[in-house]
Amino acid sequence: MTAEDPGPVEQLPVDDWADQDLLTKDEARERLLVEIGRVRIRLAELDENSPDDEAEITLLTRRLNAMESTRDEYDSYLRGK
Repeated sequence: MTAEDPGPVEQLPVDDWADQDLLTKDEARERLLVEIGRVRIRLAELDENSPDDEAEITLLTRRLNAMESTRDEYDSYLRGK
């Protein structure tokens, strides 16, 4: 071994993929759509029952906007397939 060649790499005794939940873009989009629906329902409940809870309404509105933006990116990807 030299400074340029550090020698063999020691492999870990576990599978690299063991703890990963791999989703297709379609599966991820479906899960995202479900969550968008949940947030819309929660926002409607807040508007009706707690319209003064500005902090939660703002937080959920931002979250909804971010999820809808991601959904739109998925839609663009799927149209380009």
